[in-house]
Amino acid sequence: MYKVKWDKESNGILLTDKINGKEEIIPPRPVFFEELELLGFNNYWKYPKTQSPLLWGIGRRYFYEGELVAEAKGGNIFEAPEIVITDTSENLVLEPIDMESIASKNKEALFTLENEAMDFVEHSYKIYKNEVGYVIVSFSGGKDSQVVLDIVSRIIPPDDYVIIFIDTTMELPCTYETVEKTKKTYQKLYPNLRFYTAKHEKEAIELWKKFGPPSMILTWCRSVYKTSPFARFVRGMYNENGRPKILVFEGVRSEESRTRERYARISSSRKHIFQINAEVIKDWNISEVFLYLFSRNIEMNRAYRYGLNRVGCSICPFGSKWYEFIINKMFPNLTNEYVHVITDYVKLLGIKDKKNIELYIAEGQWKKRAGGRGIDTNGVRIDFIEKENSLEAVSMRPRENFLEWVKTVGDIIYKNQENRIVGEIKIGSEIFDFEMEKKNDDKVIVRVNNVGRDIIALNKLKKTLYKATYCVNCGTCEVKCPTGALKVIPVVKIDEKYCMHCGDCLNFVDRGCLIAKSTIITPGRKNMEQKSKVATSKYQNFGMRREWGSSFFRNLDDWFSNNNLGPRQVEGMVAWLKDADLLEGKRKTSTEIAKMLKKMFNKDELFVWAIIWVNLYYGSSVIRWYTSDIEFGSKHSTKELKDIIVNTGEGAREKTASNTVSSLMNLFDSNPIGSELKLGLIEKEKNVRYTRKVGMDDVHPLAVVYSLYKYSEAKKRYDFTVSEFYKDSCDGGPYKLFGISREKFENVLRWVQENKNEVVQVDLTAGLDNIRLREDIDSKKILSMVVENE
Repeated sequence: MYKVKWDKESNGILLTDKINGKEEIIPPRPVFFEELELLGFNNYWKYPKTQSPLLWGIGRRYFYEGELVAEAKGGNIFEAPEIVITDTSENLVLEPIDMESIASKNKEALFTLENEAMDFVEHSYKIYKNEVGYVIVSFSGGKDSQVVLDIVSRIIPPDDYVIIFIDTTMELPCTYETVEKTKKTYQKLYPNLRFYTAKHEKEAIELWKKFGPPSMILTWCRSVYKTSPFARFVRGMYNENGRPKILVFEGVRSEESRTRERYARISSSRKHIFQINAEVIKDWNISEVFLYLFSRNIEMNRAYRYGLNRVGCSICPFGSKWYEFIINKMFPNLTNEYVHVITDYVKLLGIKDKKNIELYIAEGQWKKRAGGRGIDTNGVRIDFIEKENSLEAVSMRPRENFLEWVKTVGDIIYKNQENRIVGEIKIGSEIFDFEMEKKNDDKVIVRVNNVGRDIIALNKLKKTLYKATYCVNCGTCEVKCPTGALKVIPVVKIDEKYCMHCGDCLNFVDRGCLIAKSTIITPGRKNMEQKSKVATSKYQNFGMRREWGSSFFRNLDDWFSNNNLGPRQVEGMVAWLKDADLLEGKRKTSTEIAKMLKKMFNKDELFVWAIIWVNLYYGSSVIRWYTSDIEFGSKHSTKELKDIIVNTGEGAREKTASNTVSSLMNLFDSNPIGSELKLGLIEKEKNVRYTRKVGMDDVHPLAVVYSLYKYSEAKKRYDFTVSEFYKDSCDGGPYKLFGISREKFENVLRWVQENKNEVVQVDLTAGLDNIRLREDIDSKKILSMVVENE
């Protein structure tokens, strides 16, 4: 809240509103002798081993009496940083900082800070105390939560709130020490104060081995070891089904990250539907936090004395090299457990040399993991085979029971029949026959009939099959259930009396299962060279808007001189037009295809956009990626799409991936391709934009034929089968591009054969599904036929 400047006289700092730009500094943290010893400063300076701080740190730069005296450079989990002493600071003798004096000089500022925070707590408490079942202080054992706990305890009666420490089982030993000391202190002051610990039933190291190391994209550890244990513990406090309502006081601060900076000070349902979060010290800086701790003589986690800015898990994908170095020096046995898991992962990536493995880990490459490559699933896997209208799933070494998980999508009845189970599943208003056959202890086959045309039901069933195969009872999906019908620990159990088939437990993550998302290898592009081409900034964040397309076709010959777009919009539109084969290269003249489509635009606009979509599939790496890798029936947020691009291709930077996804989402949001062809329906939920890929059957028959001829030109052959277009491996064709059902596709083929000069010849009788295209015509000829007949 305050600005900070040096107080050289006391080797301290001053919090003030009255400061000029030259005096203002980045808020520093106190530095103790333990950090100096760990880094080897005892080889350069003399200092007492005292409880008081000795100097100040801003990042990795050290200041004494307001002057820069040293800097730590480099270093990682395996290597110490280099210490660089300034020329004027050799043989320095450090004196302890008088923190009582510093606190006294900042007494007025601290008084304002703490009173504003206490007013906020009191106000929040009065507003919500009659609306919530519990008032909770979230306690982590870190400095910020210590401040929040102290402030809350000064305002709210001890019988009216509880303290919950979430033990991830990855905490530092000194954090457990701090928690126990704090617990004893407060319970001595307030004997009836309730101080709880929420903890997952399984140790983190156990699930690291099954999920694989967490990453900046696959942050499964947060859900499994923080969010879920907390939510389940709160429900246990209520001892009832449903979602209780709670008020949580937290120590989140804006200074810590850009994400936290965007948090509102009071927010409802940011983490859970039932949770109201109140950020007591949201705008405090790190200096204010430490000064408050010293002024109130509050217990401080000793990890800060070794140089940490924040206290968290022993190994974290968001941890800096500095953090990892300090933790590894303090607790090498603890970090080694997790380094062993990471090492096994790196070896499975094909990196065998010890030096290269250490380099991979030291540089944090494991933190970029986006899929299951390098994860040993111990033979657990599932394969889907779509036959005609049925779905067949072959599950190897499944961990849970499909018959239980499938209750989440609909009502089920079944019976044992010889060596298999047969039954029916009702999903919505549709009923599907299914059978389940156990081949041996390691293999289960599930077949569901007549589901192929129902994309939504198919998607739901696939998610339940993923869950039945991969589930390790992590508990994450359990807390998504609004009625408490789902229990996953120790085994999966669905109470059919309460299950509403809402899908919350299935739709919160890709494939419906956190561990499936973490361990399955994403199909699609085959090599790094191909992957890196997906991300692009050439569209300038713009989509190909409907009105821009209309303007282009109206003014085909002089569009460049007759449009009202800005320079960047023109550049983005030109990129789309080139990729759609509507503009020729450097000359920027309209193509033969553009001229034909101009004649059709006012008569059948949707047909034109369907042709453009086909051309974009073959001309735009972004559209090809989206069409090939994003499944029909799926729904993805902007962030999820960006994360997929960043982590399925080497060389895709965050900013470039963001530009790519913005262009894609804006295309769908402003174009019939998204809204009418339903290839990217845009939906908004709480300011988060999602795209839902649905597809449709009612595609112009000759747009379907055009896609066949484009596919033929790419493959350089003319004979196909209907079946091959419905295989996951197919990279083009009517289903991949439009989501057209097999039945509708076959009807289109028959109609075209009878009415369009046999541009397609088919044999769809007696179990045959052959397609033959004419070798004397091409995709442009198909367009000319449409124009000539209109």
